[in-house]
Amino acid sequence: MHKLKQRWLILWILLLANCLIFVQSSFSQDEKYPRGAQYYLGTDDQLLIKVNVWGFVAKPGQYLVPSGTDLVSLISFAGGPIEGAKLSKIKIIRPHNTRTKKSDDAKAVIVVDVNKFIKTGDPKVIPVLKPDDTIVISGTKWYHFSKALEVITKVGYLVQIYAFIWYYTKK
Repeated sequence: MHKLKQRWLILWILLLANCLIFVQSSFSQDEKYPRGAQYYLGTDDQLLIKVNVWGFVAKPGQYLVPSGTDLVSLISFAGGPIEGAKLSKIKIIRPHNTRTKKSDDAKAVIVVDVNKFIKTGDPKVIPVLKPDDTIVISGTKWYHFSKALEVITKVGYLVQIYAFIWYYTKK
């Protein structure tokens, strides 16, 4: 009876080890396929790419947009630029795996002047987005200056309140 229990225990251990090896090998197969191998399809089987929008737009976040979408269209998808957006230096941060060997595309960070597009209407100024691009729209110097003035004003109010309290408690 004791030997029978031992055999069953050994059998269960071997089965468990087999299962663990199988699970490990199935996970390692997933690592052979990069996350870029995942595709998103929209209506009419349209290929969608994932891009990120940060900064001075109405709705920053991550978007699935049709392949071939340009920068201006993405900014429009995100609700457009908000007050204080610096449209003369919009950065597109392109991951290494989507860059090609061509001149501008080989850069990790592409700076785009959307104001130039607005003034001239030249579509060559606006690049087409690639998967996993991150678009950063920063604020103008005037915007940051006005925010600094707001902070200084609030600190001034606090100093003034403290001075009034100090003056009237000493009286």
